[in-house]
Amino acid sequence: QDVFSRYFCGEGVPDWIAEKLGDATVKAFPFPVAPNMTREPDTGYPKLDECLKHPFFQYYLTEAVLHGFKMLYTNGNGTLDSFASFWQTVANTFANRSSVLGYELLNEPSVPELAEVIETGDVDRIYLAPMYKKLHEVIRQVDDKHIIFFEPCVADLFQTGLEEGPGGIDYNDRQAFSYHVYCIDVTKQGDPKSDLICDIDDALLISLRYEEAKKKKFGGMMLTEFGAISNSTEGVKELHRITGLADEFFQSWSYWQFKKYQDLTTAARPATTESFYTEDGELEMNKVKALSRSYAQAIAGQPSFMFFEPISSTFELDFIVNTDIKQPTIIYINEDLNYPHGNVINISPTNSLTWISTERNYYEFSTTTSTKNGTIITIKITPKTLNWFKRTWNWLKMKIYFWNK
Repeated sequence: QDVFSRYFCGEGVPDWIAEKLGDATVKAFPFPVAPNMTREPDTGYPKLDECLKHPFFQYYLTEAVLHGFKMLYTNGNGTLDSFASFWQTVANTFANRSSVLGYELLNEPSVPELAEVIETGDVDRIYLAPMYKKLHEVIRQVDDKHIIFFEPCVADLFQTGLEEGPGGIDYNDRQAFSYHVYCIDVTKQGDPKSDLICDIDDALLISLRYEEAKKKKFGGMMLTEFGAISNSTEGVKELHRITGLADEFFQSWSYWQFKKYQDLTTAARPATTESFYTEDGELEMNKVKALSRSYAQAIAGQPSFMFFEPISSTFELDFIVNTDIKQPTIIYINEDLNYPHGNVINISPTNSLTWISTERNYYEFSTTTSTKNGTIITIKITPKTLNWFKRTWNWLKMKIYFWNK
């Protein structure tokens, strides 16, 4: 969802919902951003080449888009009822799918009136919180297990008006505060212009979201969108920066985007810049490697520190063990990209954990009988380096291979 509708140079609600705004409102778009746009005769959509003359975020300021969000949030013309019915149908369809992590109720919800941007949190408090509660209730009628993700208004960058998750404290194990982080100072390719500015921007946004969610007891939280950058050195540095911060705050994350699917509102140029693939379908391996980080998937205790250094591929996890938890601590590592010659695992205190790997890239660590509850345990994984003999032997094998060719 960006910019509500294709009628407004974006994506989102079906046409019949946008048409409920009335013919005059639809045709007035893109006022006041631009006086008018040529429309396709068969669909009535603004022509795409004209849409692309303006950054898509400007269209959020048009009267048509503002009225569209107001109609949704306030159930004008039964729009919120239709949205709730949609979500109940989706949840009913996917309720028993273990491959589904959860449902994000609305991506980057925008403002319904420009005046309400002035008071931080008003849109969240007045419009989004009641809407999210309604959507939560209809989803939970058919699916009481999957995570529901809820996101604040895009205008509330530093503090939201939300006071709790849509299901209240009883659902804190099945709801998650969703947020996005993008550096504000970037090129047309989405790459940072200044490391200093992006350092400050990224750290501030993530820390503020974390502190608010912790204070208000939102339940879980997840960085559900970041990235949208090129395969360049500067782009990769930004990926390292944000994923490193995510580790510091023990945040799950998802990168935007996997692949370009003809979305109209991709900000970078060329449009494939943001994805893992070039125009000819080749993987952009700098991005892939930057995002292939070692991390703990499950921890038998309370984590206190997690760190992955992307250049050396050194990983460390510190946690206070809870021996009442019988399931193992699970760590994922990408062996092909980060540990091609194997790895070395060090555990402190010695003999506090045993480990096995029955599936490639996954390692399970279990406590021993001598491990005391509350012990601070450190797991460190580093790449195994080849000694001079193995390096020479591999070099000779490569030479022999080419000679035989």
